[in-house]
Amino acid sequence: MRSLAPSELAEVLGQVVVVDLRPHPTPLPASWQPVRQVNFEKIQTGDHGLPRERPLLLVCERGILSELAGLYLELEGFQVYHLEGGLQSLKGSVKEATDEPLP
Repeated sequence: MRSLAPSELAEVLGQVVVVDLRPHPTPLPASWQPVRQVNFEKIQTGDHGLPRERPLLLVCERGILSELAGLYLELEGFQVYHLEGGLQSLKGSVKEATDEPLP
């Protein structure tokens, strides 16, 4: 699993499927498409239905859940990126990463 700093986010958007692990998600910027909402429990059980043809970028609020989910998905053979510090790390610096504000 590769950890991405917020400044590296723009490099992978458009090449990855964003997997949002937040239990009560708010919409992510349009430039982050495609986005899949997945409960962490589904990743633990392998019942997530995530695509294998593109790398996955895992995001959550603080980065803890996405890092743990990445370990599970790596064991299944997925190519995984994890956003260091989660979406919290982007507050205030989202403009440079995506040109769109987060909710």
